[in-house]
Amino acid sequence: MWTNSTSINTLVAIEHIADLRRAAERRRPITTEPLPVVPDLRPAPAVVMRIARAEEADLVRRLAALDDAPALVGPVLLALIDDEAVAALSLHDGRVIANPFVHTTAVLALLRVRAAHLSGATPRRRPRAIRRPRFA
Repeated sequence: MWTNSTSINTLVAIEHIADLRRAAERRRPITTEPLPVVPDLRPAPAVVMRIARAEEADLVRRLAALDDAPALVGPVLLALIDDEAVAALSLHDGRVIANPFVHTTAVLALLRVRAAHLSGATPRRRPRAIRRPRFA
């Protein structure tokens, strides 16, 4: 008697699984087209670079402590991402400090370019001489 009950339960379970599979086949459209790519609509983070103000000295010191580096001296160019200080560059000696927990490679490159602009180290291009044909 116990074996009949087990075999009946097994048959009922097999039929139930088959019914569930058939219902799933009807609901799910079979398509070979790839799913549409949804563009990333998050806004890009705002990067701000400016000379650090006197009241931001503690902020620069905290950034140096986070980077385990000595504090910067002289005027400091500060980089902020979404109003959070992530990197700084000393305009006096060119040393940089950065938050090690934030990806700052591109920000440091921007700081160096801006520092070069501020120092006037980038040479200006002279206008090309226009060669005009000479007629004899």
